[in-house]
Amino acid sequence: MAHIIPFEDRLRKQKEGALSKEKKQRSDSFRMVMQCTACPHKCAKCGSQLEAPQTQILPEGLPLKLCPGCWEEYRLFQALVSGRSPTEGREYYHNQSWLGIWKSWLEYQRNLQEYRQSEEFSRLVEELSK
Repeated sequence: MAHIIPFEDRLRKQKEGALSKEKKQRSDSFRMVMQCTACPHKCAKCGSQLEAPQTQILPEGLPLKLCPGCWEEYRLFQALVSGRSPTEGREYYHNQSWLGIWKSWLEYQRNLQEYRQSEEFSRLVEELSK
C-alpha cells in the first residue's frame, strides 16, 4: 500500500503542471509582443523592413526606428501639432483623425517605453531567460 500514489496528490500535480504550462505560454507570447514592438530591423510605425536601421530620437524622447515614409509623416504631424500648416507633403487624409492616430500611437510608445524600464518588466525578462 505504501507504493500507491494517493489520487489527490496525482490530481494536484497534474493541475499544477497544466497551470505552469499555461503561465509559460502566456509569458512567452507576452515576451514576443514586447520584443517585436522594439525590433531594430523594422519600422516602429508601419512594420516595414528597414534597409539600414537608424535610431531616431523623437522629441518625445522615444528611441524609435522609422522608415523614410513614416519619418516624413511624423515630421508633418509635428508641424501640424505645432500650429504650422505646411502645404508641401500634406494630403487630403491628413485630417484630425490622422492627428489623433499619431497622438495615440506616440502615447502607446511612451507607455511601452516606460513599462520596459520598470522593475517588474526587468524581473519578468530575467525569469523568462532562465
